[in-house]
Amino acid sequence: MANRIWQFYGPRRIVFGPGCVEVVGREVKRLGGSRVLLVTDPGVRAAGIVERVLEFLEAEKLESTIYEDVQSNPTVGNVSDGVSALRRHRADAVVGVGGGSVLDAAKMVAALAANGGQVQEYDGVDLVQKRMLPFVAVNTTAGTGSEVSRWAVITDPERQVKMAIGSENIVPDVAVDDPLLTTSIPQSLTAATGMDALTHAIEAYVGKNASHLSDSLALGAIALLTGNLRRAYSSGDDVEARGKVLYGQMLAGLAFSNAGVGNVHAMAHQLGAVYDMPHGLANAMLLPYVMEFNLVGNEGRFARIAEAMGEIVSDLSDRSAARKACSNVVALNKDLGIPAALKDCGVKEGGLDVLVEKTMNDGAMTTNPRQTSKAEMAGLWHRAFEGVLDL
Repeated sequence: MANRIWQFYGPRRIVFGPGCVEVVGREVKRLGGSRVLLVTDPGVRAAGIVERVLEFLEAEKLESTIYEDVQSNPTVGNVSDGVSALRRHRADAVVGVGGGSVLDAAKMVAALAANGGQVQEYDGVDLVQKRMLPFVAVNTTAGTGSEVSRWAVITDPERQVKMAIGSENIVPDVAVDDPLLTTSIPQSLTAATGMDALTHAIEAYVGKNASHLSDSLALGAIALLTGNLRRAYSSGDDVEARGKVLYGQMLAGLAFSNAGVGNVHAMAHQLGAVYDMPHGLANAMLLPYVMEFNLVGNEGRFARIAEAMGEIVSDLSDRSAARKACSNVVALNKDLGIPAALKDCGVKEGGLDVLVEKTMNDGAMTTNPRQTSKAEMAGLWHRAFEGVLDL
C-alpha cells in the first residue's frame, strides 16, 4: 500500500451521539437550504422518527414536504417519483431519514435534481458530474454506512439489475448517527444490518484497493461489531451496545466507500435484483462462503481479522487463524438467526445459472482479493445454495 497512490472520501461533517438528531435543521440551514424534501419509507414514518425530524426542521423555519414511498430495494421509479416531489415543492435541499435504502434513493434524488437525466445514465463510477443538492443523511439503522459513503445502489426492475453508482458528488454533506434512533429496530433488522456492516468491513480489509487508513477503519469496525452485535440483537434498548454497533457500521461505511467490496456484494446484488431479498440478509448469508473461498493467498489478512474478532491466534499458523475468522462469522450468523442455506430462503436451484451470469458482470468482483472464474463463481453459488462449508 505504501508504494501506490490512494485517496479518501468522506462527508464534510459527521455528527454522532445520543440525541444528535436535533442538529438536522441547523445543518440544513448552514448548507443554505430553505425548502426541504424529506425522503423516507413507511416503516420509519410509522416509528415516529420523521415527525421528530420535521420538528427540528420547523424550528429553523424550513419548509418541508415528504416523499415516503422508498422500497426496501430502492428502484428507479422511487428516484423519479422523489425527483417529481422535489420539483413540485421547489426544494433546494434534501434530507434522507432511514436506512441504506432510503439514503441511497435520497442521494440519487438530490443528484438528479442537480444533474438531470435518468438514474440509468449514472450506473458506474464518477459519472455524476455536478455536486448534488445540499444533503443531510439521518441514519436510522446500524448497517449500511450509506450516510458516509460515495455509493448508491438502485434497482432497475425491468432488467432485474442492481446499479452501483459511485461518485464523490453523492457523498452526503452531513451524516447524522444518533443511537437513540436505532433502539426500536426489530431483531431481524438488527441482525441483517449488523451483518451488512461486518461484510463491508471484512471485504474492505481484504480487498484489492485497501489502504492503511481503510485498514484501520475496517479492523476497528470488525472489533466493535463482533463484540457488540449480539448484545444489540438481544436487547434493543441497550443504548451502549447500539451506540457501539452504530459507530462500527459508520467506520465500516468509510472503509468500504474507499476500499471497495468484493464477491459477497457482487452476489448479494443479484439476490436483491432477482428475488428482492433484503441486502443485509443476502450479505450475511453469503459472507462465510466467500470468506472461505478468499482464504487462498490471503491467510495473513484473515488471521488479522480473527484477531480483531477477539480470537486467540498467537500460537496458530496464519491458515488456522484465518479459518477461525470464518468460523466466527458462522457462529455469529447462527446466534442472530440468519439462515445458512439459500435454498431455505426462496432461491430456486434452477435459477442459479442466471445468478452466476449476472454476478460475473457485477463491478464489485473487480476488487475481490481472489480472481474468480465463472466455474468458481458457479461453485460458490451452489455451496451457498446447499449451505455447504468446509471448516
